[in-house]
Amino acid sequence: MVTLIKEITILSNTGVPIFCHNFCEEIDERHNYQLISSYFYQISQFAQYGFKENINTLKMDKCVFYFYTHALSKYQIILKCDRKIDEKRSRKKTVDLLVHQIFTKFFTRFEKELLNFKGNITPFKKFSKDIERIIPKSMISRPIQASQ
Repeated sequence: MVTLIKEITILSNTGVPIFCHNFCEEIDERHNYQLISSYFYQISQFAQYGFKENINTLKMDKCVFYFYTHALSKYQIILKCDRKIDEKRSRKKTVDLLVHQIFTKFFTRFEKELLNFKGNITPFKKFSKDIERIIPKSMISRPIQASQ
């Protein structure tokens, strides 16, 4: 079975990474998603203001990053996916629908925290449980278990 989604990151409208869920490994000090996310935010800002275009996809050898911007709030979701997701249009459509569900659930659940956001990302960490319910297991990239 092809596994597709490796990581989900949500950025505020100012590029602050406020949530990250990695399906492949635990997030720890060695995984600097804040630095990477800020870099991706700058790339999307450069594309928008320098070329009047949005960046939607960044393809690499083994993975592809999808950028989604919420029309009203300008918050972004960046999905790190297995490169195989690009092989079928139906998979990409499924991801598009999942992003809509993530935005809806996130804004509904954290409306108060987002209105009063002053840089504390701790409340958003509990969103991982919602992500696990929203994303079908067939769409998640899990680490390969070593045989015993």
